[in-house]
Amino acid sequence: MTDSPKPARTARPDILRGKSTIRVPKTAELVAGDIRRRIVTGQLREGDFLPPEAALIASLGISRPTLREAFRILEAENLITVVRGSRSGARVHEPKVEHVARYAGYALQAQATTIADIYEARLAIEPYLVRRLAKSRSTEDLARLRAQAGRMQALNQEGRLTDCMIALAEFHTLLVELSGNRTLFFVTCMLRDVVSRHQVEFLREHILPLEEQRRRLAWGINSFHKLINLLEAGDADRAESQWRVHIINANAAWVPAEESQKTIDALP
Repeated sequence: MTDSPKPARTARPDILRGKSTIRVPKTAELVAGDIRRRIVTGQLREGDFLPPEAALIASLGISRPTLREAFRILEAENLITVVRGSRSGARVHEPKVEHVARYAGYALQAQATTIADIYEARLAIEPYLVRRLAKSRSTEDLARLRAQAGRMQALNQEGRLTDCMIALAEFHTLLVELSGNRTLFFVTCMLRDVVSRHQVEFLREHILPLEEQRRRLAWGINSFHKLINLLEAGDADRAESQWRVHIINANAAWVPAEESQKTIDALP
């Protein structure tokens, strides 16, 4: 005996009400989405200009208020700059990590992220990427690293310690960039400003004689040169090990135990 098929169920109307309400995007959001897609996919590039307002209104069949609302959305995302009264139209900007980094810093601070937490993240990222770089480095990569280390050395000798701090953070970022991992490079760029700000403020709060500050920076720069030599030799094991020790020692210097739970300051 064959069972009779069960009748199809129809959802009760009340199930589709309330929390499952479907929101239809506004026309301005659809227009912004189309322009955003063209920017992100490279159809519109940095420095390009969108057509003037009148041309866009005519081609898209929308009102001026709708177009201007779409522009406000894109301006808030730093994807265009609108110069009122300009006949050139809105200027296009490619997405930049700096804009994400600023907001990420605010989010980390709002979550009471400590500076020790930031430095621990660097310890998890950089030694691995140094190993990767040792296996793939090019002559140009090594030249860029040596130039940055030489720049730091010159800044330190001139007593331009704040500039040297910024260049030091840039060296770490360059290492990650040259490793070729785009995702970890993006994360490192987001953290760079927080690290640079902490180091500058740390030196202001912990006043040391100029020569002592220069001596500490010289130690770091010498470590950079040692790393570059290991990368040039293609010695991935020693390069990774040396950089892990460098980060551990740097973390101990920049994040003393009594300040390890200090929340980061990402506000301008």
